[in-house]
Amino acid sequence: SVEWACELCHFFPHLQITVCDFLPRCLGPLPEAAAQYCENYMARMGIRTSYGLKFDRQSREFWEKVGLPDGAAKIYILSGVKNSNYFMPRETLSDRGPGGGGWIMVNVQLQVVERHSGRPWGDGCVFAVGDCAIGS
Repeated sequence: SVEWACELCHFFPHLQITVCDFLPRCLGPLPEAAAQYCENYMARMGIRTSYGLKFDRQSREFWEKVGLPDGAAKIYILSGVKNSNYFMPRETLSDRGPGGGGWIMVNVQLQVVERHSGRPWGDGCVFAVGDCAIGS
C-alpha cells in the first residue's frame, strides 16, 4: 500500500490519500528504521496514515477515526504481502511474520543473517531488501 500510495501521490499530486492498516505500523516486514523513513516521507507528501484499525466500510466510527467522516471516493484494498523465498536455506528464514513466516532475516545493514544466531550468512556478502525481508 505504501508504494501504491506514493506513486499515486507522485503522478496525481492533488489527490487526498489515506493509508489504513490493521498492523501497528507501515511495512511490517521491514526494519523499524525503514518503516519510519517511509512514514516520514508519506507525511511530507501529505499522505495520511492510520494504523491498528480493521477496515470496515460500513462503520461510521471507522471513517471518523481515519479522518474521512464522509467516507472515501475510491477504495483500493491491497493485502497479502507474499514472500517467495523457497530458494533460501531454512536457517535464513523467519519463523514468524506476515503469512506465518518464511521471510529472509536481515540485520540493519540488510545482510542476510542466520535466524537463531543473527550472524551474517554467506560471509556477509548476501543482502536482501524489499518484500522478501524482515528485520532480525
